Amino acid sequence: MSEPLESEVRVRRFRTGAAGIIVLLGTALTVVSQFLQRRGDIPRGDPIGVFDHVLGTPWLAAALLGILGALCWGVAFPTAGRALRDPVSRALARMADPLLVVAVALFAVNHAHDGFGGGMLARRWASGELEAGAAVGDFRVVEVLVGGTSVLSQALLGLALGGYALAMLRSREYPRALSWLGIVAAAGWFLLGSALFLRLPWASFELLLPLAGLATVWTLGVGIVLLRSSASEGRVGAGR
Repeated sequence: MSEPLESEVRVRRFRTGAAGIIVLLGTALTVVSQFLQRRGDIPRGDPIGVFDHVLGTPWLAAALLGILGALCWGVAFPTAGRALRDPVSRALARMADPLLVVAVALFAVNHAHDGFGGGMLARRWASGELEAGAAVGDFRVVEVLVGGTSVLSQALLGLALGGYALAMLRSREYPRALSWLGIVAAAGWFLLGSALFLRLPWASFELLLPLAGLATVWTLGVGIVLLRSSASEGRVGAGR
């Protein structure tokens, strides 16, 4: 094997291996964050009930884990896109890169405000530092501030991940069923996130959660495929 080709194989192996590890780490952190916060059980529309829910969970730690998980995806998917062999597929993946950067930035800001702001309000209310009326008023302000960034980040995450799934489908380096799962789940995530942003009457976070869950399953599959590809590159390199 010529030295330039050998170097290219090493770089590709590093990219696929690193992307696989990081995407799996991001998925694990995201799942743990959602499990700890139990967002599906949040009593929406009941601020005092939300405070009780927050105090009953490791809210701040879970919010930080969610941010770290999104940052892992923000590193892993652009890396995986650059490892695609087909030039057109790489170009498609690179078009999704700025969308993912914006989505992850919004997600991090939203989780920081929602996690820290909601957690501190709940603690101040529980300690008696804030009366119920004042706590509810402050909660409404935080809810309005984070509401827009929350649903926008969800929509953009779906759009960006859909772009990577489309690039992976075209590259034929990933199982077609897995790529189609990513496209369908991400498209649904984007459309429902957009519907929430537009305040359509039928849209709700309860409908969004299963789609986000399917997209999370897809990221798990992508991570496994990337690690297998890295191991395969290593065997090929050793054989030569």
